[in-house]
Amino acid sequence: MLLEAESNAQGRLTIPAQAREVLRVSGKTHWRVEVTDEGLLLRPAVLIPREDAWAYTPEHLALIEQARAEARAEETKQLSPADLLEAAQTSRV
Repeated sequence: MLLEAESNAQGRLTIPAQAREVLRVSGKTHWRVEVTDEGLLLRPAVLIPREDAWAYTPEHLALIEQARAEARAEETKQLSPADLLEAAQTSRV
């Protein structure tokens, strides 16, 4: 798909609606901008709030993968609401 876009005097670029529809982006969107020999390459960017960054650490991702492997192997245990409450109360610092 080849489209034309326009930038204003402040350098703001308007991305054509057709391109936004194809990329499934709407409203305020953050973009990753790469300067190449041929020009600019724009990609929608995913920003993770700082307070959620812990969920994407290698250690936490490894725990998630371990849990998925246990679920696939049916090595999981079903907990009752009482079990969950007890676990929550005993794990408080």
